[in-house]
Amino acid sequence: MTDNELRKIYYPIAESWKMMIEYADSTGTPVECFKVQEQAKDIFEKSGKTIFAKEIISAAVNEIDRIMRENGGD
Repeated sequence: MTDNELRKIYYPIAESWKMMIEYADSTGTPVECFKVQEQAKDIFEKSGKTIFAKEIISAAVNEIDRIMRENGGD
């Protein structure tokens, strides 16, 4: 596996993890939700729009949504 291929695997995992940490205390305000979607889109594009990236990012966004609901969001 080349370095570039490894980066395409590592980048969406690392950035999704950072995003989850950033929104760990969020409650799901419209601004927070918009920012999550924009960050997810940016990570996907920078990851080369791979299926793997889509699945990792989707899982992270779903978890952030769950966390926001637990923290008192709608």
